[in-house]
Amino acid sequence: MKKYSFLLLFLFCALFSQAQVALTGTVKDALSGLGLPGAAVIYGEGKGTVTDFDGKFELMLPAGTYTVQATYVGYTTQSKEVKLVKSPVSINFSLESESMNEVEIIGDIALERKTPVAFSNITPQRIKEELGTQDLPMILNSTPGIHATQTGGGDGDSRVNIRGFSQRNVAVMVDGIPMNDMENGQVYWSNWFGLDVVTQKIQVQRGLGASKLAIPSVGGTINILSEGIEDKSKIVLSTEYGNNNNTRATLGYNSGRLAGGWGVTSSVSAKYNQGWADNLISKQLFYFFKISKELGNQTLSFSVMGSPQQHNQRLGRQPIHYYSRDLAIKNGVDFNDYNSELADSTYGNYGARKNPNWGYLERDRYNENPEREVVADRLNYYHKPIMNLKHLWVPNSRFALSNIIYSSFGNGGGTALKGAGLDGNAQINFDTLYFFNITKTPFFDPVDTLLVNDANQFKSTSFIFSSINNHFWLGGLSTFKWKYNENWEFSGGIDARYYHTDRYQKIYDLLGGDYTVPAALEGFDYNNPNDVVKRVGDVYGYKIRSYVKQGGVFVLSEYKKGNWSAFLNATTSLNTYSRIDYFALKVNNEYQESKKIIVPGGTIKSGFSYSINSKHNIFVNAGFISRAQMLSNTFRGTSLLTFPNLENEKVKAGEIGYLFTARNIRIAANGYYTIWENKPVLQDVTRGTETFRVNIPGMDALHKGGELEIQFEPIKSLQLEASVSYGDWKWINNGNAIVSDEAGVVFDTVQFSAGGVRVGDAAQFQSSFALRYSPFKGFYIKPRLTVFDKYYSDFSPESLNEENAGLQSWKIPGYYNLDLNLGYNFSFKERKQKLGIKLNLMNITNLVYISDARNNDSVVTGLQNFDAASAGVYIGMGFRWNVGANYTF
Repeated sequence: MKKYSFLLLFLFCALFSQAQVALTGTVKDALSGLGLPGAAVIYGEGKGTVTDFDGKFELMLPAGTYTVQATYVGYTTQSKEVKLVKSPVSINFSLESESMNEVEIIGDIALERKTPVAFSNITPQRIKEELGTQDLPMILNSTPGIHATQTGGGDGDSRVNIRGFSQRNVAVMVDGIPMNDMENGQVYWSNWFGLDVVTQKIQVQRGLGASKLAIPSVGGTINILSEGIEDKSKIVLSTEYGNNNNTRATLGYNSGRLAGGWGVTSSVSAKYNQGWADNLISKQLFYFFKISKELGNQTLSFSVMGSPQQHNQRLGRQPIHYYSRDLAIKNGVDFNDYNSELADSTYGNYGARKNPNWGYLERDRYNENPEREVVADRLNYYHKPIMNLKHLWVPNSRFALSNIIYSSFGNGGGTALKGAGLDGNAQINFDTLYFFNITKTPFFDPVDTLLVNDANQFKSTSFIFSSINNHFWLGGLSTFKWKYNENWEFSGGIDARYYHTDRYQKIYDLLGGDYTVPAALEGFDYNNPNDVVKRVGDVYGYKIRSYVKQGGVFVLSEYKKGNWSAFLNATTSLNTYSRIDYFALKVNNEYQESKKIIVPGGTIKSGFSYSINSKHNIFVNAGFISRAQMLSNTFRGTSLLTFPNLENEKVKAGEIGYLFTARNIRIAANGYYTIWENKPVLQDVTRGTETFRVNIPGMDALHKGGELEIQFEPIKSLQLEASVSYGDWKWINNGNAIVSDEAGVVFDTVQFSAGGVRVGDAAQFQSSFALRYSPFKGFYIKPRLTVFDKYYSDFSPESLNEENAGLQSWKIPGYYNLDLNLGYNFSFKERKQKLGIKLNLMNITNLVYISDARNNDSVVTGLQNFDAASAGVYIGMGFRWNVGANYTF
């Protein structure tokens, strides 16, 4: 009898153990996305667990239906109903803070089921697992509506488009501070190498976005949040190595919360890369330091970051056959149709890695063993440290005030070659240029004899010059937030910015000569008529200082009741532009200054979100932007002259979206409709041997489309991601192109017809699919496939005239990238230390594809056919690899 009782007991225990089902998940801060350690996860009275250091939890429960609560001190409680059957179930909680914090006040972070905008979050985990050796914007290709490319392949030379709008029209924010260049709206990612190390979250808001400020958010907003002071101290060491001697080392430190309310976080990272394309050498350093102090209900913090760097560039697009004649033929190029270099079977086929922007030089050739130096004519060097001082005051749970003062000091420029000459391998023949400079008879030009009183001086007719852009930027941002009652919140503040930039050219390398006398057309300093002999370091060509001053006021009201939430945001700004020309002849002994251009702007946007139930949510938003033309769209080249009849850009946008969330799936879909009137189109065109600036006022474009994003976790060890976006972007009108020279003299007006022509420069169809599988704890393998299609090459609408009126730009062949990421992370529980290793394989099929193209490019002499033969292109990067390890303690 005892034997049977023991057997029955064993069977009962076995059946009971089989009925246990794993319930796992995370508890995170809704704003930052960081895990909350020590949060309570309760499924019954007195029953539950707490989260670990990363905010993760695991429970083994009998099959059944439970109401699970997540609670954390200082955060609102959240409950979810979950049904456990047989398979493991995973649920995630996002808790909102009960008291207002810095991120909530100035971060402009959108919240799911509350903020009525389309957005995607990029977590630190995804950055660490997938970025590899790529520039930071490349990680955004996994989100719908975004197309990022690495252009010529130089480190930091990436560009990103959102919904067909270039990054000049996408707001980039770091901790609530705008990063776009105030002169032209551009973002130079080479200035932000290493930012991935201290990023706690990237949120991409497509469309008008959630920002309260008057910023150039036409296509969207890229919101980057840096690390804050964590609860516990940690030190992170990491090292990486990849193809082409791509080496990187990083050290990070976070003090945790110290006695007296102090906290420090810092990081330094160094990188050396020889480049995937020929001679794209880069040297980069990144530093970040933040210190904060809590003073009761106030917090003071100071931070500084920067990335001194220099990297060679591959800036010039080339005809397709320059890289591959087979690829050109595949794209419809018939060499027999052209009586030019296209028909020369010996020209081209240099390969996708070919970079023409460099060459060899033996400066001391008369020595027995002269050094063979590698010289790049395109070198970018810059350092742009950014500092900010923040003060946050939260006297109670209903009111908060934030004040920020920030500044930036940018110094550096980019080089280019004055002169020409290629060797047999289509590289710059620096030896020939150098030899000509040092063997020519001194004083070759009789005029030079009067200028240089030295019979041993040699004149350089070829040399390398640098275009300098040094700037000073000072800004202030004051924001308040007031919770009037349970339903209403009000925000407002002042945004003020001052910016000036000094732009000029200087002699960088005379290539053997002692001096040069630039041609009169290259600019002349009328205030120093005798100073025409230029040596290394001397300024020539032009020297201007431009000023941008901007002040704005913003207000935001938010309403939330039951399942409804809504907002109304309005901003107004005043922009002032002016410029000084230091080369123009002084008047009354003062440098000539342009007239001050004062242009108002403003935005108004509104939207609402409605939660139908715990799973379904819909939102609608609409807005109008009146944006002052950027300074670079106002002045002609480097002159004091302005373009006539400039009007504000006018953007009208609307969006509708739907969100479905359940315990293991999230589906977000949205559609958008944007009309952009007076879209600035400034192009450089070549006529003969000269380059001219084309201004096209009054251009209108229509961007509309839809986007879908899915995350699905069928089992604990498997996560699936998918995104699809489809755009329909067209120019919708005709106009006049005004052609002027560098001095701003208009000599031609050309009518053109662009109505119905597709907007180029970004793929209008994009999709991304990824699978992350973790068969055992700590290990992951993640393939990702990204596809781009319906991609029209960039072009100048000015060329759509006469017989070319209404012609579509050449459609670039669709392409894909297949990447594979895998790694293993494990912890030393006794010491609370972590070690992670990873491997990134990018473009594992080594696909040869065209990543960027411009129709009727000047590099294709004499061809204006809107086809593959007349396009200048960049070839995308082939297969790359990267291994890395990081140790946290």
